[in-house]
Amino acid sequence: MQRTRKALIAGAAVVLLATAFAFAGPLSGIGRETTGEIDLTAEVRASNCAACHARIAESRSPGLIFSHGAHLTVACTSCHVRPAHEAGNTYSPPMQTCFACHGLVHGPQGILATGTCEDCHTPAFELRPATHVETWAEEPHALAVERGGTNECMLCHDARLDCDSCHRELGLDTAPVPPVYLRTIPVPEPRPSVTVDPTGEATMGQCVFCHPDIDAGEQPGLIFTHGVHIARDYRCQACHESFPHSPDGTVIPDMLSCYRCHSLQHAAQGEVATEECLACHTADFELMPADHTPAFIAREHAEPANEKIIECTMCHASSLCSECHRGERVLADGSTSEQIVPDDHLTPEWMQEHGAGFLGGEGACSICHTSASCERCHQTPMPHPTDWLARHAANGYPSDDCKVCHTDRASCQECHHQGLRSTELLQPNCVDCHEEMRTEPPTDIQNMALVTHAVHFEVEERVGRPYICDDCHVGFTIARVRDVGVHQFETQAHDLRICYDCHGALDLRNIQIAPWPGSQLCRRCHTDMRF
Repeated sequence: MQRTRKALIAGAAVVLLATAFAFAGPLSGIGRETTGEIDLTAEVRASNCAACHARIAESRSPGLIFSHGAHLTVACTSCHVRPAHEAGNTYSPPMQTCFACHGLVHGPQGILATGTCEDCHTPAFELRPATHVETWAEEPHALAVERGGTNECMLCHDARLDCDSCHRELGLDTAPVPPVYLRTIPVPEPRPSVTVDPTGEATMGQCVFCHPDIDAGEQPGLIFTHGVHIARDYRCQACHESFPHSPDGTVIPDMLSCYRCHSLQHAAQGEVATEECLACHTADFELMPADHTPAFIAREHAEPANEKIIECTMCHASSLCSECHRGERVLADGSTSEQIVPDDHLTPEWMQEHGAGFLGGEGACSICHTSASCERCHQTPMPHPTDWLARHAANGYPSDDCKVCHTDRASCQECHHQGLRSTELLQPNCVDCHEEMRTEPPTDIQNMALVTHAVHFEVEERVGRPYICDDCHVGFTIARVRDVGVHQFETQAHDLRICYDCHGALDLRNIQIAPWPGSQLCRRCHTDMRF
């Protein structure tokens, strides 16, 4: 009878292993990027893991000697009988699944895989389970057997030597313990699909299956809760620009992304979020970065500051830099700091061209300059207050002051002319803002952009109606000069070729719509043709 039972168990194990090998999936998913959705409740497959785990070969569990690489011919589901991640927990296969193969004698092939403890556990690993207290051999183990039977005991124990012999010595009237471990693997219940898309946007729906309490894991030194930000209706993508998990690891938003809101002054609404350090960092957090050594502060910060000045301004106000850079700080040795003037500030054209550099942030002007230093020349407050756009028209500042920085007036034109797209191109509609367009003849106007508009005031006599802006413009901007090799081309608010839809063209009656065909139109203003 005992031999028959062993044969049945061995036969069941063979069927189990045959099933495992038969469903062992292809390895094509390992190390490749995932290009679609992952079903989190489906059977565990290599392709589902590769989206977040570039390397899964070696186990990182303390005390365990394990390699996925040694098990590649076995289906993942042979060990992972349920999804590996759910509800904030990671589920590792229990040792019972290991014994589906380890220690199993498979007919003439012998033992399929080693059953020796030291082959899978490090010397430092405590083999005795924590439940096996000092009195375990007495009543506690009997109670455990009553609840769960003896099968799990056979993972480690020899029934004849460890159990039956002891029971006989104690004179207990107990049946012999089944001598082998009955190898079984639980079958999980079918579940509805829950999918995520690692190539998609970060949303709460993508996170909650694995992170039901999304703020449960604390970051050392950081005070942060998603709840506060969700209550203010911020979208996840405001901080998580991409899906947080990838084969390269978990991407946590950097502090620079926090400053999109923290310390931001939003016009009349005031500060969007505080910039106080201790509002987001614990009192024991070291605020000064490790690379801010005395040498870095004195000499070596120039290059990284020039490359990433925006990172410096997260913590440092301009006053910290300007006092030293202007040569006003007394140093530790009693000397005064040396004034630092960038080379480009010494060129003759700097005063005329510095506005564009200021708008582009190229010069990091606030390191040395305060608003007061700009207002020595500019009548306009510099930098502009946060409610500038709403109030700048009523302040009455001269337009010449604007032109120092705003050499490309495209954004100005888009706003100021937005309501005029269907306005007729007539002198009374223009002169309130552009007084020089009263000039007669219009070709005497000095501003070339205004000339090209003014000469079309009288087109109604020829075409039967005045022009409107949308007849020629597809958008509002100003002319720019673009270098192409040895030639320069001027780009306009419209394609200049549109002019020849009228100039030199014939209408349906074979009558010229407008005079000056071809180069004659250009020569009206560019008399020497060297423009």
